[in-house]
Amino acid sequence: MPSKTQSVLVGGLIAAVIGTVVSVVQYLSGASDPVNQNPVLGIIFGLLGCTVMLTSGVIAVWHYASENELTLKPKQGVGIGALAGLIYAIAAVALGLLLVLFNVIPSPEETIEMIRETGAFDTPGAEQAESITRIMVTWGGVVVALIGGVIMGLVGGAIGAAIFKHGPDPESELLG
Repeated sequence: MPSKTQSVLVGGLIAAVIGTVVSVVQYLSGASDPVNQNPVLGIIFGLLGCTVMLTSGVIAVWHYASENELTLKPKQGVGIGALAGLIYAIAAVALGLLLVLFNVIPSPEETIEMIRETGAFDTPGAEQAESITRIMVTWGGVVVALIGGVIMGLVGGAIGAAIFKHGPDPESELLG
């Protein structure tokens, strides 16, 4: 079988760039502002984020099937999609760090401070909420991105394998 590396990189990197643009738009729209959250915008951007993660696998499978003019078995699509999702997550985290570095989006400390200013941590027992929030805006977010990227990428890969058919079907070759 031909190498999957280029397709995995294409799918993961395209999705990471799209996801980064969605994140910046989310920030600029105020949907991620802890003081003035619009729940509808939050839901819309959450769905967009999941869709972008799915596209990493779909794009990778499409690219691989198109470039090599073949049809993939579902398990092959899942494998390519999972790897593309991993690339997506790593690249998206790196791009996010660059956005923080260039002051396009707030740093984890700035985010914690914005939440603190809302008074969310002033209630009794709020120390736990603050520590959980601190975890999620630092390394916890990275872990969630990696796990979510792989899971959504593999689902996208399975969808892509079912959609994109090029060349002979590998199942019919086994039967015939």
